[in-house]
Amino acid sequence: MNELQPPRQTDLPSFGEGLSCLYCQAALDKRYYFCRGCATPYKDPDSVLPRMRQLRPSTGELVQLHAPNVMTLFWTYCAVIVGTSLVLGLLSGGSVGVHVMIMDAVLLVTTVFFAVFYWDSLAQQLKRFGFDHWAAWVGLLLLMPLLGLNYAYHAWVGSMLGMEEGVGLVSQLRGDGFSEGALVFFVAVYPAISEEIAFRGLVQHWLQIALRPAMAISLAAALFAGVHLNPISLPILFLAGWLLGWVKWKTGSLYPSMLIHFLHNFAVVKWFDA
Repeated sequence: MNELQPPRQTDLPSFGEGLSCLYCQAALDKRYYFCRGCATPYKDPDSVLPRMRQLRPSTGELVQLHAPNVMTLFWTYCAVIVGTSLVLGLLSGGSVGVHVMIMDAVLLVTTVFFAVFYWDSLAQQLKRFGFDHWAAWVGLLLLMPLLGLNYAYHAWVGSMLGMEEGVGLVSQLRGDGFSEGALVFFVAVYPAISEEIAFRGLVQHWLQIALRPAMAISLAAALFAGVHLNPISLPILFLAGWLLGWVKWKTGSLYPSMLIHFLHNFAVVKWFDA
C-alpha cells in the first residue's frame, strides 16, 4: 500500500503561485512560509522571516578579547597605590617627602616589571624619535592653553572649597626641605617617564589594537586620570591624558608625550602648585 508522500521541494510553488497547499489543499497564508494545515513548506523561509542583525561586541567585550592586559595593569597600579598608602598611613611616621619617595619607588618597581614583561609592546615606540611629525609640535603648542586651564580650574575649585594656598603637594615638599632639583625630579621627570610608559606605551597601545583610535585614547585618558585617585583634578587629568594620548597616537613615539608631560609638571613646580 502506497503511503502519501509530501511534495518534493522542486514541486513547491513559489510565492504567489498558488492559494492552496499542494499536499492538503488548505488555504495558504502569505505571512507564513509553510502551510498552517499540514506544516508543509511552500516557499523560502528567508522570504518571510526577518533578517537578524549581527550583534556587535561591546567596548568591554572588545577590550576583554583583544586587550585583556589593560585592566590587569590598571588594577595593579590601583592596588599598589592604595596598599602603599595604607601601609604608610598605619606607620604614621615620616614626612610627606618620605612618603612620596617610597610611593615613587614602589611604582617604579611596578612600571619596570610591566615594561620588561611586555617589552615587545614598547620596543617600537621607543625606537621612533617622534619629533619629525607635526603632531609633536602641535601638542607642545596646545600645552599652553592646557596649563592656563589647569591654573584657572584649580584656582576656581580652591575658592569654591575654601582651600588655603600652599597646601598642595609641591608646597608640602618644599616645606619638608626638598630642593628645586629634587622637586623637578619627583614631580616632573619621574612621572613623565613612568606614567607615559605605563599608560601611553602599554595601556593605550593595547587599546588601539581593540578599539578605534578616539575610543582608545579616551579610555586610556580616563584610566590615567582615575589611577591618580584625585577626584578634584579628574577633569584636568583627563584632558591632559587625552592630549598626551593624541600626540602618542599620531607620532607613534613616546618621546613627544614624555616631553609634554614633563613640561606640564615642571610648570606646576615652578609657577603654581595644582
